[in-house]
Amino acid sequence: MAQTKIKKRGGRPNNRAHLLSVANTLFMKSGFRDVSVDRISEAASVTKQTLYYHFANKEQLVVEVLEERIDDIEASLAAAINAHTAPRDRLKAIFDWHTAWFNQPDFTGCMFSRAASEYKGEQRDIAELVELQKLELRRAIRALVEACGVPPARTDTIARSFLCLLDGAVISAQILGERDAADNVWLTAETILAVEAGRPMDPAAP
Repeated sequence: MAQTKIKKRGGRPNNRAHLLSVANTLFMKSGFRDVSVDRISEAASVTKQTLYYHFANKEQLVVEVLEERIDDIEASLAAAINAHTAPRDRLKAIFDWHTAWFNQPDFTGCMFSRAASEYKGEQRDIAELVELQKLELRRAIRALVEACGVPPARTDTIARSFLCLLDGAVISAQILGERDAADNVWLTAETILAVEAGRPMDPAAP
């Protein structure tokens, strides 16, 4: 994952960017509900008043952290995909990206899944961002699957299946410590891809 860059003014860190970076680290490590505003401001070495100057409340801070996380993920994934030209290699790059993520020392699982679990749809803006992140990843997978020769009528189904495989890999990496989980599910995805790419273009065909 790309790290949040802290902009500086006159040699001093920009408090807003710094707070986002600190909050991001704390949320990844300890979740959202258990991290208080006091803890964030203390870790950022700013007053609580400073935090509230930049963010109306904790929920706004969570929303902006998730927004930045989406931007970071999209940029990082795009770079990984665009490093390849062959459609199959571009699709595999998403799985390889997950393997690299799982092997980072600060890996603690999916921040968006954690947000969904902790907030349970109670905060509309947060729920929408969680859904957006999953849908954007699925759209990217679908486009790559189609580029691999899967008939258009089947691309959505296959993209949904591949996203499920990746979500399962995240859980295996987080809970079971299986850092090669994305490599393993790629073997399954590759088999499915070979079968689906050989299907007739007629959506009514078996």
